[in-house]
Amino acid sequence: MTNTVFLLENLPNELIIELLKYFKAQELFQSFYNLNIRFNSLIQSLTHLIYSTKQNDNHILSYPYIRTLIIDTKIQDQLRYFTNIRRLILDYATDDFILQFNGNILPNLEYLSIYHKIHPFYMPDLRMKIFSNTFPNLKYCYISRMRPPCTIQDWTQSFSLRFLKLNDINSFIYISILQACPNLYFLKFKLPIKSKIQSNIIKHMNLKRLIINMNYDDWPWDDTILEDYLLCVPNLEHFRISRSITIDENTIHYLQCYDWLLGIISSHLFSLYQFKFDLCVNRFNQLNELDFQDICYRLKTKFNTVYHGRYESRLVVF
Repeated sequence: MTNTVFLLENLPNELIIELLKYFKAQELFQSFYNLNIRFNSLIQSLTHLIYSTKQNDNHILSYPYIRTLIIDTKIQDQLRYFTNIRRLILDYATDDFILQFNGNILPNLEYLSIYHKIHPFYMPDLRMKIFSNTFPNLKYCYISRMRPPCTIQDWTQSFSLRFLKLNDINSFIYISILQACPNLYFLKFKLPIKSKIQSNIIKHMNLKRLIINMNYDDWPWDDTILEDYLLCVPNLEHFRISRSITIDENTIHYLQCYDWLLGIISSHLFSLYQFKFDLCVNRFNQLNELDFQDICYRLKTKFNTVYHGRYESRLVVF
């Protein structure tokens, strides 16, 4: 070990930092911390250090320098030691964690990812804190399970959130999100059912990028549902939608006459300049690859004809 340290000492700081990136946080602090002032300074400058609670180590010296924390087992009261966390990946939650999960303990939190392993019992408390500005520096959030608040008043507003990714939602959650995140720039979600917006249309002026996954949408498609969703985001610049269809002669004929949402988009999204349509085709058994490619060509030709000279548009068939 002494020889290794001696060799490292002769390297420039930039190269040492690159080499240190290959060590896990626990190994790094056990091997190099407190060797000398230079190594301490280099280790403390690292921004890539990741800690997972599955590691089950108590090397508390590393905690203040961890930037990414993965919680997948019980953490008890240790959260308060991770003072510089920027990214939190949450797979596990308990009552104890909910009490710790606040802006005083995680003042620098910028990225939060909450996965489906967490029991729904804990989700209302987590969502309340996320959408009520508990973390004033939080910019990016992914939530795998979403249910609407009991009332709109359950959430105040989260002014820092700019990027939000969700799984299945409905129209009420959509409206709740737009009201709770006035500075939201990017939104991605799945809309598995025909959930029409029932309340008054609100206007969210800052959303620029929207991705909607409707791969589970029933046939025939109902574009009037989408119209209300787009009415809420008049300043949209990038719009992407995913849909699915089972190909037969009837659907091929329908798509040859379809306007691919041009009517709705041109009527409501005056700032749009990029549109992408992802079409998942469910093939019947008799459809061979050559016929499928011919169908793809025909659909793309029709799409390009409809959108000729309009936006940066693209149809992706797969």
